[in-house]
Amino acid sequence: MRRGERRVRLAAINKRNNPKKLHMKIKRISQLILFVTLLGLALPARGDTMSVPSKEKPAFTVDIPATWKPKGDANDESVEAAQADNKAYLVAWVTKASDEKALTKDLEATLKDALKSIDGEPKTEETTENGAKVLVITGNGTDKRAGNKVHFLVGIFETGPDQVGVVYTDVDADAPADTMKTLQGILNSIKVVKK
Repeated sequence: MRRGERRVRLAAINKRNNPKKLHMKIKRISQLILFVTLLGLALPARGDTMSVPSKEKPAFTVDIPATWKPKGDANDESVEAAQADNKAYLVAWVTKASDEKALTKDLEATLKDALKSIDGEPKTEETTENGAKVLVITGNGTDKRAGNKVHFLVGIFETGPDQVGVVYTDVDADAPADTMKTLQGILNSIKVVKK
């Protein structure tokens, strides 16, 4: 091997093993690992797809994290779930659309059971989730059992001829932001079952 060729080879080896490049590679790998970890934490936990009112005759489905321990009640034709630390609660059911009195009675009973009082006037808006038009009622109140301030949301949407789905949620006013994100993910997962 000639002297010139040896210098070129040594230069190439030094270039590959350059401490600055090695440091940059390690830094890039560290950043990638951090990114993947944060992405994994940001994604909602794997959940259970619950059918409302029942698996046998679903009107709509909703994805609820398994840690919320969702339970279907065949007698009541509803699904209920709560976050492990009870910072958030959800209940979903169906009722006849033509029976406004029954729907109003259901909502009043749910609000009365969950809230000691409602602060101010609730707000209403219409939105679309997975192709279904949803009437959303939001407000604030005081939790009946714990006595703390909560935000509540009621979603009402058509699930078929003469039938509507209702989803009620409340979350503690001081709940962490990730609880609100999880709850929003649950609400975004609602899908009316095509018949």
